[in-house]
Amino acid sequence: MDLKHLATFLAVARTLNFTRAARELDYAQSSVTAHVSALEKDLGVPLFERLGRRVVLTDAGRELRHHAQLLIGQAAKAREAVVGAGSDPALVRGTLRIAAPESLCAYRLPPVLRSLQDRFPLLRVVFGPAGRAPLLASLAEGSLDAGFLMEKSVNAPMTVAERLADEPLSLVCHPEHRLAGSKRLRTAALAEETLLLIESGCAQRDVMDDELKRAGIHPPTMEFVSIEALKRCAAAGLGVAMLPSTSVADEVRRGELTVLPWTCEPTLGVHLVLHKDRRPTLVLDELAALARAQWAGPDEVTAA
Repeated sequence: MDLKHLATFLAVARTLNFTRAARELDYAQSSVTAHVSALEKDLGVPLFERLGRRVVLTDAGRELRHHAQLLIGQAAKAREAVVGAGSDPALVRGTLRIAAPESLCAYRLPPVLRSLQDRFPLLRVVFGPAGRAPLLASLAEGSLDAGFLMEKSVNAPMTVAERLADEPLSLVCHPEHRLAGSKRLRTAALAEETLLLIESGCAQRDVMDDELKRAGIHPPTMEFVSIEALKRCAAAGLGVAMLPSTSVADEVRRGELTVLPWTCEPTLGVHLVLHKDRRPTLVLDELAALARAQWAGPDEVTAA
């Protein structure tokens, strides 16, 4: 069995969608189909079946999933041992797979990854956006080497997380919004305002949902799947939005958005998350060191 085919199988098994798996792996959809077909031919059994528009695992597919996760995990450990064996960063080869939520991908990680590239010029870095659930699932199955999450804390099974920085969350609106001149803004004042919210399932949405519940208010809302779309709509005057402070710094500086004096002042942590059994390597140690230096955050380690 080809390890690449197993990794593709796991991506399809996790998403139950060939198109989504191809996008996640950065493959053509035809390549994903070919990998799965080759694996099915090698094993002599179908691994997926289509029920209408749905793709589901067969009994054989469910059985293979567990063994594939173990095999991919062992291969990752072997790769780490080889990649981390050398002491000269300029000679280190291999592939490092990293994922993070959109806001971290766009605003915090680019300078860190640029420094990593300068230090390890022969290293291939595969980097893309992922939410909390798929990121943790990929870490657990070994198809991801490292992840970054913006959370209050990370206490997921099979992970170890290091808090590298604090990320304040800012309540922002158009400079001419009626609340823009407030000197002190309590959450209750948002009761009649349109709130622009990121989709459920991320920490910053959890923060706002908890605060609205505490204040006992139910304002009208608009929901977005993209930080950029949410930010642009706030700048256009559609409502009030809560966003990571780093993601709105440029707009605030240009006068396109203004920060409201919200009494809540929430803060999340930026965490580097690894599989708890992943052995230290030169590359992963350097990734953490570069992020610490870039963000000048505290050193807090928690394991689950």
